[in-house]
Amino acid sequence: MDTDLYLASRSSRLLAVLIDAFITFLFFILMAFLTGISTSEFIDNTFNVKFFIISILSILIFNVIIPTFVWKGQTLGKRWIKIAVVKDTDEEVDLVTMLLRSVFLFFGQITLPIISKIINLIAFIDPLLIFRQNKKTIHDIIAKTKVIDV
Repeated sequence: MDTDLYLASRSSRLLAVLIDAFITFLFFILMAFLTGISTSEFIDNTFNVKFFIISILSILIFNVIIPTFVWKGQTLGKRWIKIAVVKDTDEEVDLVTMLLRSVFLFFGQITLPIISKIINLIAFIDPLLIFRQNKKTIHDIIAKTKVIDV
């Protein structure tokens, strides 16, 4: 089957990302509450170990573990919208693939001034590439994946 004919629409990908961001945010807030991170620690721009660990844990659970081991290629948002990530070869995704797709999320947790600005710029440009004909973002290119309707 030629899945290029069944690439997920830009709007379904956007909606799935928004759903995932909301769910991840709620999880993060719950974990912050449970670990006692204060409001001032959210606002403070310095490195915070608890904040970093919860951020990495959130990314791992919702962007790597669930789409790798629970629902092949689907985050919670992608499952709800009925789209999935597959490799360019139409194979199911694996752990390495999903880690590569999440590279900007992980690097976004680095709080070094110049590196953070570069990562934030790339992360800003990344979703804009969905307007290309093949609908591939930078993280799709890095991980050699595409998002399809299921």
